[in-house]
Amino acid sequence: MTDIQYNQRKPGSRPGDTLTVTIDDTEFDVVDNDQDAASLVRLAGRNPRNFDLFIIDKHGVETHVEDAQIINLRDEGRFRTRRRVRFTVDGERHSSWDDDQTAAALLRLAGVDPTKYDLARVNSVDSPEIFGGDQLVTIRDGDEFVTAKQAGPVA
Repeated sequence: MTDIQYNQRKPGSRPGDTLTVTIDDTEFDVVDNDQDAASLVRLAGRNPRNFDLFIIDKHGVETHVEDAQIINLRDEGRFRTRRRVRFTVDGERHSSWDDDQTAAALLRLAGVDPTKYDLARVNSVDSPEIFGGDQLVTIRDGDEFVTAKQAGPVA
């Protein structure tokens, strides 16, 4: 069980007392101590069709919560909303809540050796953007990437 599943209240608190939860670094006071994830996404001003809710535990680890799942809130509970980004690599569809990853991670996702290939964003506004190795790639919804074999040493 995650620590959010325990309904931890301050000593002397009763059901109906106000709890403070943080969603996307903004504090909200709530009276209802059990809510579904979609309600918390809406409380943060976001649409549950486009955003998903994550519980942040005391170690900073985020755990995804399904929209209909009931969460027993605790005072000072922390949450994050994330939009799933959809993208393709060599025409294969992928999606992630992590909108920044290294080129090497995206190449491995495509089943390609990052020591032999680079990644190129082909729907870039300018010209194709080339990324390699540990270079951080910010992924935008709808991005199209292709893999490109690295040029070998010139003889």
